[in-house]
Amino acid sequence: MLGGTFDPIHDGHLAAGRGAIECAGLDRVLLVPAAQPPHRGAAIAPAEHRLAMCRLAAEGDALFDCSDVELARPGPSYTVDTLRELSRRDPGAELYLILGWDAARLFNTWHDPDGVRRLASIVIVGRPGSGLPGESELAAAGLGGPGVMVCAQPTPAVSASEIRRDVAAGRSISGRVPPAVERYIASNHLYAL
Repeated sequence: MLGGTFDPIHDGHLAAGRGAIECAGLDRVLLVPAAQPPHRGAAIAPAEHRLAMCRLAAEGDALFDCSDVELARPGPSYTVDTLRELSRRDPGAELYLILGWDAARLFNTWHDPDGVRRLASIVIVGRPGSGLPGESELAAAGLGGPGVMVCAQPTPAVSASEIRRDVAAGRSISGRVPPAVERYIASNHLYAL
């Protein structure tokens, strides 16, 4: 599972998913747009647009799928609740939670981090500017010990906030989001002033 606001989903998200697949030997990555992310402000694009962009990004790629599990549930999008629901839906699945180190370093501040660790193994991928953690950094974040894997695959320096600013300014976002997502943003006038 790779969750996020996906406002919009971009090539950095997909590269993190592919890196986790390669590093951890995963079968596929389930992209899960957050309804109400507890660690950041509200999304700019409405949920239905973020879900549609997620589906477009996953379309035609057998390694990715998209789920509305968090958007269908009221209240804050707590990862532990999502993992419980995914486990309930597919009791035989071995769950992995993919996190960029920029998000993983806050893991011990999450709602029920111990519950998250009981439900899923954690795969940490580096994000440009945040590097990769050592053992002491992992321990400080509540991610020490077994069940945590650090993947060194590089991901591109792409940020959703930068994409939104460029759309608002009329600059191209080509090469930073999947082409279908770029077309969707333009046709729905998302992020434009």
